[in-house]
Amino acid sequence: MGAGPRRPCRVRRPGQAGTGSGGRVHTFAGGELDRAAHLRTDESRIRDLHDSPQSRYLAFRALDPLVSFDTTARLVWLPRAALDGLVDIGADALFLGLGRDGARFAVPVPDTVGPEELGPDESEFVGVREVAPLVEPQDASILALGRSLSIWHAEHGFCPRCGHATSIAEAGHARACSAESCGKSQFPRTDPVVIMLIHRGGRCLLGRSVRAVPYPPGLHSCLAGYVEPGESIEEAVRRETWEEAGLRVSEVRYHSSQPWPFPSTLMIGCFAEALGGEPRIDPAELECVRWFDREELRTAVERWEEADALRLPPPITIAHQLARAWLEDEEPAA
Repeated sequence: MGAGPRRPCRVRRPGQAGTGSGGRVHTFAGGELDRAAHLRTDESRIRDLHDSPQSRYLAFRALDPLVSFDTTARLVWLPRAALDGLVDIGADALFLGLGRDGARFAVPVPDTVGPEELGPDESEFVGVREVAPLVEPQDASILALGRSLSIWHAEHGFCPRCGHATSIAEAGHARACSAESCGKSQFPRTDPVVIMLIHRGGRCLLGRSVRAVPYPPGLHSCLAGYVEPGESIEEAVRRETWEEAGLRVSEVRYHSSQPWPFPSTLMIGCFAEALGGEPRIDPAELECVRWFDREELRTAVERWEEADALRLPPPITIAHQLARAWLEDEEPAA
């Protein structure tokens, strides 16, 4: 097996420009496509877009996009002719929106398709986590949309009401039940997750989650959890902090949000001030939890790439950006 294309070393630092709290845009946000939702139910117009020579397709194989590595990383946008005989464009393509040069679609390709069959010599199918820090912000946003839609369709092949097979509808933004007696439509879901940096007296609280795939040695992160039905963001922050770490919090302050396509969540980043007492963990949720002072946190932010170091998740995560923002907010005035 060959070594494959050489990948660029330049990593785009996320969270430095654009809209949002503090002028930040997180990785996977900041998209520039016009999603053109009004076209999704216009089957004739979608057919015209498929026939247009300006339309382009991003191939996903097992949820990994086709990416080219020459001087920089970039998405490989294919003309329809490159996919003829491999997929049924009319049935399988997912409409992402309108770009400056034409319509953009995501399309799943069979696992047997190699990158050499589709793109240039420097192209390969790469995981979204790996390639997101390397591409431009608007392309990372496209990856999030394409991956989230792709996995949703792969996992919703049957109607939840009657059990009959479903098919793609609304240009990839819905699925329709095949049973005439049912006719139920399903739409892609995004699950809200609160993720919070708990702080008190110049220190912040980080932990290690209990997961099927354990955290690497030294890695700590913010507390987080799903928002439950009938619950506000603030209530979810308070409940999760109490359940996981045994701490009550007072003020909850929203910071920013991040789409996270693994599989499809919206990470809602907050700061929350802990009241008195020391943490006690729920061993079903956390391996450990402890307070970090400012210097420890700064070291963990800076050493995020170092194996076995006391460190935070990488800069593409909102956990990393929350920690960085807290450090900036806590800096003493000059």
